[in-house]
Amino acid sequence: MTQAPMTQARARRREKLFRPKGDQPEWRLIYDEFRKHGPGDVVTYQRLSEVLGRDFVASREPLQRAIRELEKADHRTLVCQRRTGYRIAAAAEHEQLAHAHSRRSRRQLTKAVAKARSANRAELTPDQVRRLDNLEVHLSQQAAMLARLDARDKQREAEIKELRRDTTSEIAAIDDRLTQLTDMLRRHGINTDPAPALAEA
Repeated sequence: MTQAPMTQARARRREKLFRPKGDQPEWRLIYDEFRKHGPGDVVTYQRLSEVLGRDFVASREPLQRAIRELEKADHRTLVCQRRTGYRIAAAAEHEQLAHAHSRRSRRQLTKAVAKARSANRAELTPDQVRRLDNLEVHLSQQAAMLARLDARDKQREAEIKELRRDTTSEIAAIDDRLTQLTDMLRRHGINTDPAPALAEA
């Protein structure tokens, strides 16, 4: 069966984008460029265009493959710097980035449930109704599971914050008590200063 013209054009474009430049595909070229940089460094669109020998912004298709390879092989990821390029994220940023992606995926799942639920079943065939109902149930179950996990995570975060507050208060109380004991010992003529280190022979 012959592909539709648009599909053929897209296939030709993808073939061109992933065609090796020399002996390297485009994703590999930009992946190698990112590997040269450390956390906090920004690789600009201009630099990526220079690496590829074409306008990178016109088509960023090889980027996702490069990111997957960077995350898998190098334990790094990228943060988009608007109108500039991509910054190599520090390891401490990965948790925040993961949470952000998780929130976006949950919002998309909620929208998917709404789309499946809002279809007018009266305008569908019995088979379409069955498939849509099954899809709605499946998506709703996923959304419910994620909601439970989210609630558990929030509870855990609240417990950790409370524990930190309690620990900080306890440390402050111990510090105050230690200061009081030190003052009392000094009033009784007891020196609490650290003993000087013995001179080496």
